[in-house]
Amino acid sequence: MSYFDDICHGFEKNSVKGVVFYTIPSFSRTGLVRHCFSTRIGGVSKGCFESLCFSLSREKNPENFRENTRRLADACGVDYDRITVVNYEHGDNIYEIGPDDAGKGLTRENDIPKCDALVCSLKGTAAMTMHADCVPLFYLSLKTGTCAVAHAGWRGVIKGLPGKIASHIASMEGCDADGIIVGIGPHIKSCCFEVGSEVRDVFLDKYGEGSCRESDGRLYVNLEYAIICQFREAGIPAENITVSDLCTHCNADLFYSHRRDRGMTGAMAGMIQKL
Repeated sequence: MSYFDDICHGFEKNSVKGVVFYTIPSFSRTGLVRHCFSTRIGGVSKGCFESLCFSLSREKNPENFRENTRRLADACGVDYDRITVVNYEHGDNIYEIGPDDAGKGLTRENDIPKCDALVCSLKGTAAMTMHADCVPLFYLSLKTGTCAVAHAGWRGVIKGLPGKIASHIASMEGCDADGIIVGIGPHIKSCCFEVGSEVRDVFLDKYGEGSCRESDGRLYVNLEYAIICQFREAGIPAENITVSDLCTHCNADLFYSHRRDRGMTGAMAGMIQKL
């Protein structure tokens, strides 16, 4: 059986108070978490950042960042005051949010260590990551409700971040990874993620031909394929994996895209909170 048989397809599109966002059906059914992945619709940012922008580094407007976060959190039911924002570095570090981390990166200085994955193991803790083509990853333990959200660029994928998070949560729970469900959100898919031969060769060597393609002399990488390989290697059953099937580069009306917009763009946000 292929790694890719029996995988679930499709996130659910929601519109609440003018804010449009996506949720993962398998996560919503558990009642263990509140979560979402934003679109660009429903915020206060202007110009090329219109409107629900979470790229503080590019827009450089803390007031808009906080208001957009407040609107998204309110729409999906996440407690704004409990959110910790990722301090990402395109790496493979994982951070477990502590009781004193709420508000860091949002209403307080972000002094958490550099990382690309935030784990919520304490009741009420909430996490937020930002994305403008990189892959948003969501995790949920059905045993305890421990959850995580992560930012996975191609460097993080090559370093094994997606699989490491699954193994990290399983180790915390003292169980196998077959009790973890995961979601792969909207990102730049293989239709649009053109790379040079040096990046293609790394993926080809590690994940085989399924992770790469060539068209009209151009080279493309399939990040989703590599991530699913890692999930399956970590012991997550195919039926526990949901993919959104949405490309950020292709859907300009819904998503920002760093590649498509040549850097003059905003970012979406992934949020999750353990109830």
